[in-house]
Amino acid sequence: MVQYFKNVPEGYLMTSIEGTVLEIVFRNDENGWTVINIDFAGELTTAVGCMPHIHEGEFVRLFGAWTEHRLYGRQFAVTSVETRLPGTVESIRLFLSSGLIKGVGEALAQRIVDAFGTDTFDIIENHPELLAGVKGISHRMAMSIYESFSQHIGVKQTIIDLQSLGLSLRQAFRALERYGAAAPTLIRETPYRMIDDIAGIGFERADRIAANIGIDRQSDYRIDMGIKHVLITAMNDGHTCLPRGELLRRASALLGVDEALVDARISALTLADHLAQKFINRTPAVFHMAAYITESDVARRLYLLSRCASRVPIKDPVCAYERYIGDTPLSEEQERAVLQALSAQVAVITGGPGTGKTTIIKAIISIFEQNGVTTALCAPTGRAAKRIEQSTGREASTIHRLLEYGMQMDEDFAENEARFIRNEDNPLEAEAVIVDEASMVDIFLMRALLRALSDGTRLIIVGDADQLPSVGPGNVLRDIINSGIFPVSKLTRFYRQKEGGSIVENAHRVNRGENPEFYMTGDFVFIPENRPEAVIERIKELLTKGELPEKYDILEQVQILCPMKKGLLGVHNLNMELRELLNPRLASRPEVQVGDTLFRVGDKVMQTKNNYGLEWYYTDDSRYYHKGVGVFNGDMGRITRIDHDTKEATVCFDGNRDAVYAFAELEQLEHAYAVTVHKSQGSEFPVVILPLMSSGGRFLSRNLLYTALTRAVEKVIFIGQKSAVEAMVANNRIAGRYTTLDHELKELAEILGAV
Repeated sequence: MVQYFKNVPEGYLMTSIEGTVLEIVFRNDENGWTVINIDFAGELTTAVGCMPHIHEGEFVRLFGAWTEHRLYGRQFAVTSVETRLPGTVESIRLFLSSGLIKGVGEALAQRIVDAFGTDTFDIIENHPELLAGVKGISHRMAMSIYESFSQHIGVKQTIIDLQSLGLSLRQAFRALERYGAAAPTLIRETPYRMIDDIAGIGFERADRIAANIGIDRQSDYRIDMGIKHVLITAMNDGHTCLPRGELLRRASALLGVDEALVDARISALTLADHLAQKFINRTPAVFHMAAYITESDVARRLYLLSRCASRVPIKDPVCAYERYIGDTPLSEEQERAVLQALSAQVAVITGGPGTGKTTIIKAIISIFEQNGVTTALCAPTGRAAKRIEQSTGREASTIHRLLEYGMQMDEDFAENEARFIRNEDNPLEAEAVIVDEASMVDIFLMRALLRALSDGTRLIIVGDADQLPSVGPGNVLRDIINSGIFPVSKLTRFYRQKEGGSIVENAHRVNRGENPEFYMTGDFVFIPENRPEAVIERIKELLTKGELPEKYDILEQVQILCPMKKGLLGVHNLNMELRELLNPRLASRPEVQVGDTLFRVGDKVMQTKNNYGLEWYYTDDSRYYHKGVGVFNGDMGRITRIDHDTKEATVCFDGNRDAVYAFAELEQLEHAYAVTVHKSQGSEFPVVILPLMSSGGRFLSRNLLYTALTRAVEKVIFIGQKSAVEAMVANNRIAGRYTTLDHELKELAEILGAV
């Protein structure tokens, strides 16, 4: 008997069933998810799970548990499989005619079995030339049958080897797709490579596999990989470095080895230029080399840019401003911000909602236009770019589109590689660049932008420094402000607006550490509830009855924001609850299961990682740019098509950009009926609903509440406990990030002189 896919999770209580595979009901070739019917003890039984390379006619033993599906009834959920080749004449015929072997259909399979009976597989494997004696089979076809059969057996053996290393069924399938037949050898040589290459494999799983193949727990190789993993994890949490003592503690705990061993390897990796170390305020900080190079380069480029002479100087900024302003003077604070932007090569404008940032941007662009300065306006996300475009009346783009991110032929390797086409060798033509929503810009994106600015280009950075920092590593806006190197205009006066007036006022109250003023009606509403279950029911009621569904498009204009992912009021649970309410199962809405997630046409979804190579197309062909590349972490859209024939799904982002995903790529998406406050940055919604309970603990902070409020344009609805809101206002402990951009800038100014 051939055994494969045997990887029973430790401690998992399971049963098993066995029988001949009668029918492959469904198979997703992208991830191996399969539905089969087997003959189990004389009964037709349905089994579901990841079972690539199972074929009709095979005898299988399935490990798993019985489940009850609400639509399809009793099923066997498979966690692992043992198979053996068919042993009866009928099951051999069924196996050969299953489509596994190209060119062998039912009639030919019957003739082969008639000729060789139960010896059929022995003939195919050891004496394939005898197949040519069967009517309809040439010598060439006999060899083709042999090759197909051998490949099938080889794939199974590869899966056996991978699972013997400790990979799960799905991970073994992914490893085979990624590395091919060499997968077991490559993984034995360098098991930690799987962390970057195979979805679902983290350090812990790779480390267990490394232990299975005999890598010493105290080996230099293992400790080196653990140190790098800790630094990469820190980057994913927003840090660009870690204090050496913190890195020692984290790596030692992860690896289960003495700190002295870790300390020695940090020194060795630093000497070999795999890591970097620098003293910050007499404390040694350790960097992943990519973060070190990037942060240092951003500091250098910003500093040098600020010292360049302008490509198109404005000789008298005051006169230029006075010519523009006419009969509509700005406030003293706004005027000062405009004049600083006109006078400096690098300038920062920061302030909360309603403080006039958009008014200032419009004034700066108009004055630049009057003085012959070509200006590019951009923002980190599509939604943010669209919003600033609408409010200023000037064309705006994402930073990625401005830098013409896309596929370019690599001269060295003669293959396509996604990259920023605009860089120091091909800089932007614009003589001034304005970046809005700069709090969202991480250190890597800032470096890409600076590389595309030629000497003398003006850079104006606009954002709200009190919002949550970027999802990616770095604290760029705050570090630039804290460096004290560049002119910074801090806007403190806010202007009440007709829509969202109470929202803006309360956002500023929260930012000052004052409790917001709640109302029973209007644009800032509080609905008291003391149980999470009651909060959920009230959300459902709001979304289906009364003012909101009458006035707003619920899926497009109303957004639930959560402080956390887990729990009854977390993103994961609310998405399950709201999805069935707002986009229920219908025969007219195709679905596809990808891993543990079921996607359906009409679903509201969010991209969870940067996919720099994914192409998209504008649905409105009147736009100048008809297509682009890149869908990024936090982009939100709707699934408009699921095609099981092509195994593709289409997602429409921002109402006018269609991106086509292979089914396997849908793992990059998650439902977005509810999203975390952090993931909502750069977006604005007419209505925001905030479910809040005091049990949120450390997640309930002032800047998180402030960020959530500033996402709403027309209406905010709190549902839950007022004490949770008050606790957030009182908690001004901002989760710090280990970054050094401000230090690097100060150091440059000390060495080379102030700007």
